[in-house]
Amino acid sequence: MSRIALLEPPCTDQAGALLARMMPGDAPPIGLFRMFARNLPMADAMHGWGRYELGSRLTSLDGGRHA
Repeated sequence: MSRIALLEPPCTDQAGALLARMMPGDAPPIGLFRMFARNLPMADAMHGWGRYELGSRLTSLDGGRHA
């Protein structure tokens, strides 16, 4: 079975900046994010979606409704 190769350092400045934004603190990027970073537009979209899914808007007391 084929596997998608993970992005390995050194990577471009753009990929490095995106990976840094996806991880908390100075933690190294997990393999899933390094795989996403092989396609930067998709990785950027996944980052936005992930922030939404893991953010407080889905778990707020008003059910996510904002004025």
